This record gives sequence, structure tokens and C-alpha cells, in this order.
Amino acid sequence: MHSPSTTRFRRALVAFALGLWLAAMPARAQTPTPTQAAPPPAPPADTSAPVTPSADTLRLAGQPVVVGGDTLFRVYARLGPMTAAERAEAISGRVTEASRGLRAGADTLSVVEEEGQSLIVAGDRVLMAVLEEDARMAGVPRAELAAGYLTALGDAFTKGSLRWRLERFGLGLLFTLLTTAALVALGWLVLRVFRRLEAMISLLRQSQRLPSLKIQQLELLSADRIADALLIVARGLQVVVWAILLYFYLVLVLSFFPWTQEASGRILDYVLHPLGIVGRNIASYLPNLFFIAIIVIVTRYVLRTIHFIFGAIGSGAISFGGFDKDWAEPTYKLVRFLVLAFALIVLFPYLPGAKSDAFKGVSLFVGVLFSLGSTGAVANLVAGSLLTYTRAFQIGDRVKIGGTLGDVVARTLLVTKVRTVYNVEVTIPNSTVMSSEVLNFTTMAQSTGIIMQTTVTIGYDVPWRKVHDLLVKAAQTTEGVLKDPAPFVLQTGLNDYYPAYELNAYIRESSRLRVILSRMNERVQDVFAEAGVEITSPAFTAIRDGNAITLPEGSVPPGYTAPAFRVRQVGESGG
Repeated sequence: MHSPSTTRFRRALVAFALGLWLAAMPARAQTPTPTQAAPPPAPPADTSAPVTPSADTLRLAGQPVVVGGDTLFRVYARLGPMTAAERAEAISGRVTEASRGLRAGADTLSVVEEEGQSLIVAGDRVLMAVLEEDARMAGVPRAELAAGYLTALGDAFTKGSLRWRLERFGLGLLFTLLTTAALVALGWLVLRVFRRLEAMISLLRQSQRLPSLKIQQLELLSADRIADALLIVARGLQVVVWAILLYFYLVLVLSFFPWTQEASGRILDYVLHPLGIVGRNIASYLPNLFFIAIIVIVTRYVLRTIHFIFGAIGSGAISFGGFDKDWAEPTYKLVRFLVLAFALIVLFPYLPGAKSDAFKGVSLFVGVLFSLGSTGAVANLVAGSLLTYTRAFQIGDRVKIGGTLGDVVARTLLVTKVRTVYNVEVTIPNSTVMSSEVLNFTTMAQSTGIIMQTTVTIGYDVPWRKVHDLLVKAAQTTEGVLKDPAPFVLQTGLNDYYPAYELNAYIRESSRLRVILSRMNERVQDVFAEAGVEITSPAFTAIRDGNAITLPEGSVPPGYTAPAFRVRQVGESGG
């Protein structure tokens, strides 16, 4: 028993052999033998009626036009620099080539009369010219000679086209079998390669040698997900390879047969034409690509040099008069931005499609959007740069910006972040910082200290010198208050019922200002209570009779009792 594939292969071979045998039969039957004698010339034609010259007349002395082993006719005269032999050879080649055209046949042949010659054409292609000299040497009128040539060419077209198509069919069938065998072999190889690749990926998964994709402690893709992705990529690549193989197999098979050659060319052109355009564009873009590469390399090394210089300035290895080393890092960022902007401006005309109308339109649109939407951003950038060089505050300083009091935790070119005393982070645009009053409590605290203030009002019945001494004592006994410079008291007002005393004390820990101020207020109350001085502010009642003392319970003198109301009549004796 033979397999179906073997049976189909044998049938194809039999069909191929049959086609070759049929193609050879007409050639053997019509090819003249060398021993055949040339027939005698035909008698003169009757000029009263057109007579087509016989084959014997066309085989008179001259150069033969041979197509497919058959002598169609002879040509006699020279044509310009061409001899009759060269002319016959050229005609044979054109006829052979034209007879193999799929759309060429005997019905496409025609005679076009021109002055001094008759042109035999196949469609829109000139095959030969019949000259007056040819007609004179053949002894017949030129039109009759052209008609005879036309008949002979029509027979040749019919026989040649049939023979050529049978030959091409047999060869196409053979080449198709060979191409199919090659496709099967390549397909088997592709399957082997991709099965081996999938096995390797599975082995990496099982052996846990495939690392996961992480950014620090964040796992973006686990090893299993990466293995699954690799398998998907491998299978997709296999589909692409199979598509390429089948595409070229189809193109080759269609090109083997004359009936499908035109379709093969179109299918091939569908892919090769776009690839050719892409290849030409890439080749023409290579000079620009080299220019971009040079600019990128030069910019990279310029930035590295600038970073090295400003790093040395920041570390103190290099110093310039009037240039603080704290300015090194922000200045480097500004210079880097300017260098990158300049490099981008230089590179822009050399980017792919930079000269196209679409690219220009998109660039203009983006530029307009950036201009309209970046007004505030540009203002913040400028303000951030100015704040860097004005040194209004540093990271960690206790500041008050507008109504926000807290510590500076971050400063960028766009915003400044402050953590308030209530542990709330406030983001303030740099343009707002520049237009606001900035109080920095840390700058002077590191040198002479900053002054912390509190105000107390005591009645006029207490001597002011005693109040001063008690307030200074309270400040000196408060934790965090500096002994030098010493605390001092200012009388800020003489009101109707009491004078106002302002206690001023120096501290260094600006971040603990509120805590130290609270401790000092506590000490003021304790010291005044220990001295038996009442803090009856902000108002002192004029009628004291019947009111208990306002000192804390622990500071009330022993045996104290609240006085009773005492009424005295006006006008009594002694009154």
C-alpha cells in the first residue's frame, strides 16, 4: 500500500512527463530536415488581385527567422547598421519573448502601414518592420509580404505559447514539489527550535533561576509572570516565523506558473515596497543619526564635567569669592537645565520627521499649550532660583511665611514645603513665598539667639521694680532660656487700671520656641504666687470688700478669711 503523499507525487511526475512529451511533438513534426531541398520559386503573382505569397516564396534566399526550431520566413534587406542576419536574430528574439506573454496571442498581431515600411506589432509592441527592399527581393508587393509574415507569426504565436506554457507548467510543478519539501523541512526545524526554547523557559521556572523584576523593595513582576511573558513572546515569534515562511512559499509557488506570475509580483510588492521605502528612509536618515549621536555624547561629557566642577565647589575643594558653597547644587541644576535645553534646540531639526508638516503642527500646538499653561510654573521657577541665591532660609529652619509657622522640610524650584507646629505639611508655591514676608527664627538663634516675649499686666498697687525682679527671676529659672544675654523687662503701656510689662528672654532652640514660652508663662505664675503678688489683670475691680484673695490655694497666708462688706455713711461725725 502506498501512502496518499506517494500517490500524489507519482501522479505529478506522470503529468510532468506527459506535458514534456506533448510540448516536444509539434516541434519534431514541423522542424525541416537538413536534406530537404529548397522548392522552386513561385511564378510571378497576378497584380490584378492581392495574392498572399506562398511558403515557398518566403523561403527564398535570405536570413531565416527561427522560433522554437521552426523557420517562419526570411528577411533580405539591411535595416540601418544591422545586417540581414542580425535583423533576423533580433526578430526571432522578440517573437519568442512576445509569444510567452500571457496576454499575447495570434489575435493581438496586426500590420501598421507607414511610409516606406509595414510594421507588424503585437498589441503595443513592434515585432519587426517589412521594408520595400524585402518586398523587391521577394518579388511581391510589400503589403502582401507583410500579410504572409503576419500569418506565419500567428502560427508561431499559437504553437510557441502552448509549448512554453506546457513547459512552464511542468517545471512549475517540479519546483512546487521542491519548495514544499523545503517548507516542510524548515517547518520541522522551526518546531524543534521553539519547542527547545519553551523547554528552556520551563526549566528556568522550575529551577527558580529566573530573577524577578524589582525596583528596590517593590516587586514589579514575579519570576512566574516573567516566565509566562517569555512563553507568550516565544509563541508569538513562532507565529511570525510561520507567517513569513508561508508568505514566501506562496509567492514562490505563484511565480512558478505563468498564469499566476502577475499575482505573485503583486503580493511580493505589497511587502517589499513598504520595506523598500522604510529602508531608503533609514539609509537617508543615517547622517542625521550620526549627528544626533555626536551631540548626545558631547552633551553627556559636558554635563559630567560641570557636575565634577560644582561637586568640588560644594565640597570646598574649589572656592570663589562671593559664591557660597551651598549654591553649588542648585546652580548645577540650573546650568544642567540650560545645557540640555541648548542640546535639544540643536537636535530638534535632526529628529525623525522634524521637517514634516505634521511634526511642525504638533510642535506648534504643544508650544502654545505650554505657553498658556506654564505661566505660573515659570513664575515659580524664577522665584525658586531667586530664593536659592537670597538665602532667605535653609532646610530645617523655623520660619513663618505669611500665616504659616513651621520648619522647612523641602525646597524645590517650584514649591517650598513647611511642616507646621501642629505637624501638618503645607506646600507653598515659590512665587507666593517671594511675595510674602518671611520670618526666619533659626538664622539669629544659631549666633546670639532670638528673643521670646510674653506680656503680663499687674495692678498699680504693686511696685513696678518688684514686678521687674519677679519677671526676670521667672525667665532665668525657665529651662531653655539663655543666661547671657540676660532677660529684660519693658513697660509697654500705662493703662487705666494697670501697667503692661513685656518680658523678653533669649533662646537658641527656635524649634522649641512655643514649648519654652509655655514653660516661662508657668514660671511667671509660680514666682508671682510665691511672692504673694496677685495677677488680677486685665481688669481690677474697684470694690474689693467681700471678695476673696485671688492667689492660688497653696499660696494663701495661714488664717486668711475673706473680708466682709463694710458700708460707711457719708456725713457721719468724723466722716
